Amino acid sequence: MRIAVVSDIHSNHIAFEAILKDIRTKEVDKIFFLGDYAFGGYGSNETVDLLMSLSKDNKKHLIISGNIDELITPIEEDAEWIYPVNKQIYKDLGNNRVNFIKSLPKSILVEEEGMKIKLCHNPSEIEMFISVDELRKERNQPNIKGLEEIAKLMDSDVCIFGHYHLFMDEEVKGKRFICPSSAGMPFNGDSRAQYIILGVSKGSITTTRQYVDYDRLKLVKGFEEKGYFEKYYNWATDIVTTILTAHNYIGAAHLRK
Repeated sequence: MRIAVVSDIHSNHIAFEAILKDIRTKEVDKIFFLGDYAFGGYGSNETVDLLMSLSKDNKKHLIISGNIDELITPIEEDAEWIYPVNKQIYKDLGNNRVNFIKSLPKSILVEEEGMKIKLCHNPSEIEMFISVDELRKERNQPNIKGLEEIAKLMDSDVCIFGHYHLFMDEEVKGKRFICPSSAGMPFNGDSRAQYIILGVSKGSITTTRQYVDYDRLKLVKGFEEKGYFEKYYNWATDIVTTILTAHNYIGAAHLRK
């Protein structure tokens, strides 16, 4: 069995569409989606529409939510700390898309080929990576001691998670930890759209990293046409710079100095 795992799209529907096109050429049986779909740019509507279409085949495609998707609750509660751009994105999403996001589970436990696999966005408050470089996160390393602590409490054989925008495939204490990097906003210095394909067979699992090129300048043009630079300059600049460089400039203007 071949399973594609896609995470952290962050409204980058152009990258998402490129990945889905690539998946169609890879003889994939299922797709797992690990959260963080909206609130990352002008393509939130398009991203959620694609997910809603794929969700109709819920036996083939599994979709969970991420921490960014949970912004819906504080937005609806009119929390003071919410950025104006996120309120605008929420308004643009409309009721059907918002209700779809709210309906997604935070995690799913599945069994494939004799293995229990947990799908989640962020497995633990324990950091999965040791932060060596806040900007160039490809230098960061798996937090083996932290993974050992998490492994002790795991009720699955494999934990597949997103959130970190980096690849991971580590076996610790007999447990497997897999992260597919990010579809729309990698942090590992490679700005191509990224996901993984799992090869699952008779209690064993392999991972293959996938890199997909796409038109990133088309994405920048979309930010311009939507008026995001005029309305939300700092936020839009951080997002676009991060996508183009695959280094994390979000909320980190000091790193440019």
